[in-house]
Amino acid sequence: MRCMAKLSLSEVINMSEQCVFCGHKHLISKTTRHIYQKNEQMLVVEHVPCLECTFCGEQYFDALVLEKIENDYQAITDRQRQPQRVMQVAVEDFASLSL
Repeated sequence: MRCMAKLSLSEVINMSEQCVFCGHKHLISKTTRHIYQKNEQMLVVEHVPCLECTFCGEQYFDALVLEKIENDYQAITDRQRQPQRVMQVAVEDFASLSL
């Protein structure tokens, strides 16, 4: 899934009352898991508010929400605060996956 970075939800709704990706006209408010990655580090954020297309799943995040996630990531990497929890993540190269 892609994200329409730096758009406010009201800008997305005002821009068109349909999904920019597929054109479907039903966007719903929900929360989701968002993975913020910078270089080799990631921050997984649970319960992030977004709009989601009910047809294709495209997600739209408010610019202020993304800015808050970026600021939190920076605070954690600068050791100004600790994450709520840390999890181990497996990493695979696609070419090495078995069919």
